[in-house]
Amino acid sequence: MKEEVRITVGDVQYLLIEHEENFLTFEDDGPVLALVYLTKPGQHITRSALPDFRATFLEKDDVFISEFYDNVVFYSNGKDHLQIEPDAIKELAAWNTKTRKFLPGNPEVNLAPGPYVFTRRRTWQPWRIYHDFNGTFMCTFKPSSTGSGK
Repeated sequence: MKEEVRITVGDVQYLLIEHEENFLTFEDDGPVLALVYLTKPGQHITRSALPDFRATFLEKDDVFISEFYDNVVFYSNGKDHLQIEPDAIKELAAWNTKTRKFLPGNPEVNLAPGPYVFTRRRTWQPWRIYHDFNGTFMCTFKPSSTGSGK
C-alpha cells in the first residue's frame, strides 16, 4: 500500500485503497462517494435493472451505505452510446442520486461494480474498518507444553 487514507462517512470509517486505474473524475477533489454500475456497449438501462443491481451487488456488501447513491457512474467497456430509460431516471431520483455520469472505459481494466471514492485526484476502493472492542478478531497461540517454545 503506497499511502494510507481514511475517511469517515456518518458513523462508518473506511480505509481507502488506491485503485490501479484512476478512472473517476469529479470537479470536487473530495472525498466524493460514487457507485459504479458496469454496462455493455449499447445497453438500455431500465428501471427493473437497478433494483436487481442493488440486490445483487449492494445489499450483500458491507462497504455500501446509502451515501454512495449520491453519484452513480455508468461505466462501459465500449464506445457505443448507452441509453437510460426515463423510468430508470425516476428510480435513481428515488435513491436520492444527485449526479449520474457515463464513462467510456478501458476493456483491459478489471473493474468491479460497487462503491468507490474519488479524493486527492485519484480513484480509491473503500474498505470498511471494524473496531475489535471485544478482542474477537485476535488469534492466540498456546505455548508448547515442553517449554521449548516450539
